[in-house]
Amino acid sequence: MTAQIIDANDLDELRRVAQELREGATVIAQTDTNYGVFCSPFSRSACTRLYDMKKRDGAKPLTLFLSSPIDWVTWAFAPGAADMVAVATAFWPGPLNVILRKKPVVPDWVTSGQDTVSVVHNLSAPINHLSIFAGLPLAATSANISGTVASGLVDFDLAVEHLGRKCDYIVRSANASDSTMSSTIVSLVDGASIVRQGDLSAKALRSVVPSLV
Repeated sequence: MTAQIIDANDLDELRRVAQELREGATVIAQTDTNYGVFCSPFSRSACTRLYDMKKRDGAKPLTLFLSSPIDWVTWAFAPGAADMVAVATAFWPGPLNVILRKKPVVPDWVTSGQDTVSVVHNLSAPINHLSIFAGLPLAATSANISGTVASGLVDFDLAVEHLGRKCDYIVRSANASDSTMSSTIVSLVDGASIVRQGDLSAKALRSVVPSLV
């Protein structure tokens, strides 16, 4: 099987692919930092395909990509809600993943059985269109075989090389991401802390969450 390549600007095709996502398809598309592979978080078989095609450790959870900066309240809750609102207001859409307590509606197979979930709202138009057209958030991870990309950044050619024969669709964007690192990850579960540093600096984050460590 070879993935069908879709133009990121073709909204009719994105609508069709979004329907396929609802039915269990897997899709490669560009995030704000690199190319990721996406599926419905509510399809256990599709999520299993993501893990299998990447050879990803089953103990590592997927990330939920949201189409709106306020959608996180549907899928998670923040012990420090004021910090979450401040972070989302200041940095979304953008390359910032936030770890929160998950709500029961999020399947355990997305979070590897953990009681937390990583959520993000990117600027990426194709991902937001797919999420809106599908009517659900998208579960995702980077579009490469696990452990093969030290920087964490996966471009179109590498995504095709690694997963192009394993997924159903590839949404090709005209412009490459200008990110130099993977997305920043912060946790707002027990206090506020930086889990992974990306292009978004600690200084910028502390300007809205002074307690961040």
